[in-house]
Amino acid sequence: MKKLAEKEILLKTSIKALPDGTRTYFLGKSLESLEGGKGIFVLLYPTRTMENLHVEDSTNVHLLNHMKELGLKEYGIVNLFSTVTQSRLSTRGLALDTENLNYIKESIFREIKSPADKVIIAWGNSHQTSQVVNRAKLEVLKMWEEIHGGGMLYQLTADGLDKENVGVHPLYMGIRYANALWKLEPYPAEKIRAELKAMVDAAKKIQREDVKEPSAEKSEKMEKIKKMPTGRTASEKQAAEK
Repeated sequence: MKKLAEKEILLKTSIKALPDGTRTYFLGKSLESLEGGKGIFVLLYPTRTMENLHVEDSTNVHLLNHMKELGLKEYGIVNLFSTVTQSRLSTRGLALDTENLNYIKESIFREIKSPADKVIIAWGNSHQTSQVVNRAKLEVLKMWEEIHGGGMLYQLTADGLDKENVGVHPLYMGIRYANALWKLEPYPAEKIRAELKAMVDAAKKIQREDVKEPSAEKSEKMEKIKKMPTGRTASEKQAAEK
């Protein structure tokens, strides 16, 4: 037998969460054997807790598989909402998670000092008609602008990906582009921020209107708001829900 080579790869996982498993604020992964920078992915909601930290979900499997080509030695995940969900997020009764947003602002965005550290918008387009989800997205983009001004935000892409698909989720990338070379490109933050603000402001205006206005007329206005562009296409949502 020829002399065998041996290589060891150490994967470190860290989490910042409530001990009771109800809320997770940060999940981190790092590979000591890789060279590169740090990425912070902004997703929708967490699935990992202190109890199931040893189990990899599909999102982390896809990200780990593509860390090297993305030029990342480590990455962290924060979410628009901190409530742990093992199935699809329900927006019924969902409120803006101000405590979680403040954590992102003070413990993540404000701590970014190096240009090698990249924030990657990857919340996908699920719940794109939900006003509370759109408000959370808008708050994240406003917080980034407040702290870093014109600093670059990034998004995932690959050859063949429709340029209209912005802020795509790692699960979508894993379904459609698992064997492709994943890359980072600039995220159109200014454009999306303006679109989200228009949607949120329009919804607030309708909510302030006289309650005596016929419900049918209100419904028609809300439908127009839902159809306002947000830089995302239906194809991504359909693929992610399969």
